[in-house]
Amino acid sequence: MSNINEENLMEHVITEVDTLWQLKDRDDLKNDCIKYVFKNWNFGFKDEIYLVIQFLSMKCADALSTADLDSMARAEEETKISSYQEADQGL
Repeated sequence: MSNINEENLMEHVITEVDTLWQLKDRDDLKNDCIKYVFKNWNFGFKDEIYLVIQFLSMKCADALSTADLDSMARAEEETKISSYQEADQGL
């Protein structure tokens, strides 16, 4: 790909990602996303939305869900109950 085509593609990717981007104050992550979309662009498959979702999905793979947080809270409560029971029994 020539430099002119790369520049035009980069301008297109920047415009599209800017349009889709919803995370305020995360320009650092948006810049990484732009680089990811540009790097993974395939002229036979020009779906910026898919590539943005793919990028964010990879970044969020280890994020905590509400179910994770609820489970952690239950485990913490169970630990406290066990500690109180042991204290009451003089253990």
